[in-house]
Amino acid sequence: MAMLSSRPLLKRAKTVNTDRRIKTKGKQSQNDQTRITINTSHANSSFKALSNCFKYLGNGWHEERWDILYVKSCDIYWHEKSLTSRERFIQGKVNKFPGMKEIVCKAKFAYLLNRLRSLFPKHFSFYPRTWIALQEMMTEVMKLSPKELNSTTFIVKPDGGSEGRGIFLLQGLKQLEALYFQITEAVVIQKYISNPYLIDGFKFDLRLYAVLTNLNPLETYIFRDGLARFCTVPYQIPNLKNLRQTCMHLTNYSLNKSNPSFVLMNNPHEGSKRTISSVLKNMENLGHSIDIIWFAIEQLVAKTIIAMLPSLKIEFDSWNAIHKVPDNKFSCFHILGFDVILDEDLKPHLLEVNANPSLNIEHERYNKRGISSNVISPVDEYIKCQLIAETLKLVQPSFKASKVKISHNTENIEKTTIQFSNIFPKLSEEYSELRIIERACRIPSKEICIADLDVLFINMTRNYRYGYSCKAINTVHNNGKLLDFDGFYEILLVIARKKFYSDESIIEHIMNMIVK
Repeated sequence: MAMLSSRPLLKRAKTVNTDRRIKTKGKQSQNDQTRITINTSHANSSFKALSNCFKYLGNGWHEERWDILYVKSCDIYWHEKSLTSRERFIQGKVNKFPGMKEIVCKAKFAYLLNRLRSLFPKHFSFYPRTWIALQEMMTEVMKLSPKELNSTTFIVKPDGGSEGRGIFLLQGLKQLEALYFQITEAVVIQKYISNPYLIDGFKFDLRLYAVLTNLNPLETYIFRDGLARFCTVPYQIPNLKNLRQTCMHLTNYSLNKSNPSFVLMNNPHEGSKRTISSVLKNMENLGHSIDIIWFAIEQLVAKTIIAMLPSLKIEFDSWNAIHKVPDNKFSCFHILGFDVILDEDLKPHLLEVNANPSLNIEHERYNKRGISSNVISPVDEYIKCQLIAETLKLVQPSFKASKVKISHNTENIEKTTIQFSNIFPKLSEEYSELRIIERACRIPSKEICIADLDVLFINMTRNYRYGYSCKAINTVHNNGKLLDFDGFYEILLVIARKKFYSDESIIEHIMNMIVK
């Protein structure tokens, strides 16, 4: 598999210094002006992985353990969970975007993806058909023939669930009708991918990681490795007898780790949880093109970020306004977990996005007496320490980065290859930020070109600002430079009628989407 360039990455450290804390008060020393400080007081379960990374990053990186609510600013703040309204950041970067957790909650996320899928079905076909409302789903599935309905499997997921809790499969009209009486919380219902690609007869999914480093301009990177999580019961096509076999159908580590068949190896490239690179190498040996698979995965991640971007910008701007954050004094980055499954044709399907993917590198192990203890998981340490170290180097302050030397202690690192592949701004160089969706979804065509769009926008802006619109356009919200909602709505309809003039159903979809 082709990589970008060589770079040393973290190898398992023999010892971990968990008490390396800086508690200097008073005036800043000269070293404070060049060292990069990371506040880990809220890192929680990811603290051990972060501590291991400091050994690789070198002496220029320093850990702060002050409570961020009361003490001086740091360059980077590391949170395990989402931000709350209590946090006050003087400056620096925090590893969470405000509102991300709410955006990727299953119902909200399904709404965002369904909206774009209704507009551009071919480009968002990677997301399985997902319903938020049970009545909507019933109306749609009742159009299927009895044979199709009985052979289609659905998976029900709690809106705010995690680690596989509350997930179950159902099949057939009787089970669908019974769902009305089973539901006690908000759920989404998704069409189950019943033809997964198997390795040695077992189903697996891919936990991929993307790092969002900026919204404007958009900057996103995908980690070129990750975790392949295997079921612990050989796969069978879903039927009424095996629907409740969670370790056959659900790949969640939290569910499969307690199965006696779960295998944790010292080699990170083997076992029930292993590296994605080892899985892809196995597939490459069977004659499959890894480059094609990675390209499809990158497209999936890029289009998903595009779908989330408007909501993320609103949340970020609202946070800054509420907390009265000065311009350029506070910024965010975010590690996202993408759960992807390959079907038998090697097409990737997005199952969900996790706002707080686990960065814990420990595994719970039971001895013969049934007593549990936490031990280092080789595969988690191998992947997550690389991910964190490379992410920190991506977001380090540029004015300090040139003064910090990376450690080259061969006892703690091994030679390998850089693991980040750029998605944006690679795409941003191709087209401006305001045309991301326009070109990603290929709005320009023989019916309407880029020049047409530019002329349309100019004319519509002129009309709405000075012509037939009598509304107060020049308000504090747009400063006389932007269209109001009615103008935006009309532009979309003009584009839709030009591009899809022969298909009224698509135009109707667009109108319904905007109204909703």
